Amino acid sequence: MSTVKKMWPNEPDWLQKKRQLAQVLGGRFPKIDQQEKWLPWQTAPSQTTGWLDHQGNYVAQPLATAVNTYSELLQENLMEKAVRWQDNQLFAAHLSRIDAGQFIYVPDNCALPVPIRLAPQGIAANPHNVIIVGANSQVTIEETMRLKSAQPLFAATELLLGAGARVVYRRADELRAPAIYSAVHAYQARGAQLLTRLVVANEGDVTLSLANFLDGAASTWDSSVLLQPGRYGRQAFHPVVDGYGAGSHASLTTYIDQLTSDQVKHDQFQTGSGEPLPVTGKTITKAKQDAGWQSADPWLNRYFDYAQVTNGDY
Repeated sequence: MSTVKKMWPNEPDWLQKKRQLAQVLGGRFPKIDQQEKWLPWQTAPSQTTGWLDHQGNYVAQPLATAVNTYSELLQENLMEKAVRWQDNQLFAAHLSRIDAGQFIYVPDNCALPVPIRLAPQGIAANPHNVIIVGANSQVTIEETMRLKSAQPLFAATELLLGAGARVVYRRADELRAPAIYSAVHAYQARGAQLLTRLVVANEGDVTLSLANFLDGAASTWDSSVLLQPGRYGRQAFHPVVDGYGAGSHASLTTYIDQLTSDQVKHDQFQTGSGEPLPVTGKTITKAKQDAGWQSADPWLNRYFDYAQVTNGDY
């Protein structure tokens, strides 16, 4: 078995072996449509700043640090329950090349009154965030990464919710690359509640994968997505949910500007395996001046008037 080059200087053996396994087995997994946009990746050093580092009522560390200090949690959860590396060739390749990212851990029975704000910037091709929220905890997380890459970029965030957790997750990343694959995948234990608000407003070729698994009774997911490809962009949106349990359900509202609707392709929101999970999907395609265009969410509404997220130098 060939050795995979370490992406970080102090990378632990377990991660090195996991990357190596992903590289060796990846070719046996299913292909995804148009994966040649991203594969093969070339190994290039990342240059990023602004990752959170906090110890206290919750833990936040750069992923390169956390793979050592929280190795047990990450061995069990990194690309195993939400973005699963065995699902396809692209995900396996991403695991073998993760070059930056954030680890956030909120322990059981912890209520955080102030949002955790994640806003790194720099150069990276395979950033990956792992957010673990313990049982009965409450937290709001706002992610606004500003990253660019000369080669195709795969940016993933995994949200793992314990039983009874309450999480609000907002994401409006500014990503620049020839092709972008943006993944937000979640796993919810019984009774967990997740509210996600996502803005995808990057020019260029963008694919958004939004997925969740509701594992057990009374687990709910409420998601809204604003798709704004700008004047020249193209976007593909793939939402899916799975799970089971009495009282569990999922809903998705997708907003698309009528002027750019022909630049957006999106799948119907449904279960991936045919589980009898109640699912509600609604797509609102309107001109910006029309009544009913904006959502009821104040944070999301901040982005409705922009043709695209403002891009500065970074």
